[in-house]
Amino acid sequence: MKFRMLLVGALMCLFAVDATAQVPKPWLGTWKLNVARSKFSPGPPPKSMIVKSAAAEGGGFTYTSDTVAADGKTTHVEYFSKPDGKDYPMKTATTDAIWLKKIDDYTNQFATKMGGKVVATGGTVYSRDGKLRTQTWTVTNAQGEKVESTAVFDRQ
Repeated sequence: MKFRMLLVGALMCLFAVDATAQVPKPWLGTWKLNVARSKFSPGPPPKSMIVKSAAAEGGGFTYTSDTVAADGKTTHVEYFSKPDGKDYPMKTATTDAIWLKKIDDYTNQFATKMGGKVVATGGTVYSRDGKLRTQTWTVTNAQGEKVESTAVFDRQ
C-alpha cells in the first residue's frame, strides 16, 4: 500500500513537471534591453524595453514586453506560445500571429505574421551562463530591402 501511494505521488509530480517541460529554463525570467549593445534598423533604438517570460500550463509560456520608443511612446505586448512551430495569436500594430520553434535549450527560431503572411523572421540565443538574451530578426522595409536588427538583453 505504501509503495502504491509513493508511485502515485511520483507519477503526479512527473505529470506536473511535464506541463512546462517544453520551455527550457534559460528562456524564462525577466530581461532588460541593453541599448548600447543593440542595433535597431531602421530608425533609432527604443529608450527601454523589459521582457518577461513565464512558464504556463500545457507546455507553453507567457511573454510580456513593455517598451518605451525613442519618441517616448509606450507599447505593451502579451501572448501565449509553445515552442512547437504552430501559430499563436499575437496582437500588435504589425502582427497578428507568432510561431516559435525550439532548436535546443539555448536557441529558438521565430516568425511573426500579419494576415497569414510572414513579416519578420529571427531567432533568440540565451547564453550558457544565463546572463544574456540575444535576439536577431529580419524584416523587409518599405523599399523591399531585408533589414536585420539585434537586441541584447541582460537578465534582471
